[in-house]
Order: sequence, then structure tokens, then C-alpha cells
Amino acid sequence: MRSRTTGLTMLTAFVAVALAAPVSAQSQASPAQRGFDPMHPAGGHYHVGDIGEKWLVVEQSIRCNCSCHLDVHVCQFQMQCDVSPGWSQRMYRELDAGETVEAVQAGFAADFGGTVLMSPPAEGFNLVGYLLPSVAIVTAGMLIGLIVRARSGNRDFGSVPVRELDEEDAMKLRDALRKLDEAEGPDW
Repeated sequence: MRSRTTGLTMLTAFVAVALAAPVSAQSQASPAQRGFDPMHPAGGHYHVGDIGEKWLVVEQSIRCNCSCHLDVHVCQFQMQCDVSPGWSQRMYRELDAGETVEAVQAGFAADFGGTVLMSPPAEGFNLVGYLLPSVAIVTAGMLIGLIVRARSGNRDFGSVPVRELDEEDAMKLRDALRKLDEAEGPDW
């Protein structure tokens, strides 16, 4: 009985240590990251209320500048770089000051170029990128349809029309088959 409780106590201690290690590791955020780690006790990065929803929209629409090619929201938690927390704070301050989502996005595009947007605006030459795939798919479908229709309309395929055998041709065929049977013999 004593060995069973000792084993249970050791298992409980092992599970507690195993679960505590990741929590403590996540709480050790860099100084630029403090306050943005959801496990950090000093207040996490929460998107609550009207500003929080707008904040999340802006974070997901801006690409981080740290060469990770992730949006600002994901970069903070995946890469833990020093760029995305500062940008996120700027976004929150501007939204809290009454700016619209579009104005904040435009401000980042003006400061860092159009490549900072996760999806470029549908205007000018960017329209080619939005419309070209659809036009190409429709054109290819129409072309394939025309080719199939043209080929299915020509049902001849170079075949010879079937006609009834006359008695002379039937006699020649029977004679040729009999000679073939005699030449081959049984297969066993």
C-alpha cells in the first residue's frame, strides 16, 4: 500500500513539474514582449470590446516587418520579435484615439509601403492580380468546352461503314478461319 501511494505521489509531482515548465517558459517574455504574452501575469494581449475587435482586424491586415511574412497578431506569439509588439501598441493607441481601421491601415501603408498590407487594395494594377485568375479559369473552361464539342461533333473517327457480307466473302472468311484452326492445333 505504501509503495502505491509513493508511486502516485511521484506521478503527481512529475505531472506538476511537466505542466509548470511550459507555463514558466512562456511567462519569460523579452522586455519588448512583456504584456503581450497571454500567459504573462502583467496583463495579456486581449481583444475585448469594440476597440479590441477593430484592433484584431488591423493586426491581421498588416504584415510584420521582421521578414517572417506573418501578420502582426500572429507574429507576436509565433516569432516573438521586437517589431510586432511596438506596431500593435501603435495600432491600439490610434484606434483608442478614435481613428478608423482604414485610417490605421493607410497610416502603416504610408509609413512602410504597400507591401505591409496582407492583401493589397483592389485598385489600379492590383486589379490584374484579383481578376486574372478568374478570367484565366473561365477562358480555359470555354476553350476546353469548344475543343470537346468540336471533337464530339465529328463522330466518324476514320472508320469504315459496316456492310453485310455476301456469300462469296462469307465463304472466304470460313475457309481462312478453318485453315487458321488447322495450322494452330490444340493449345493443350
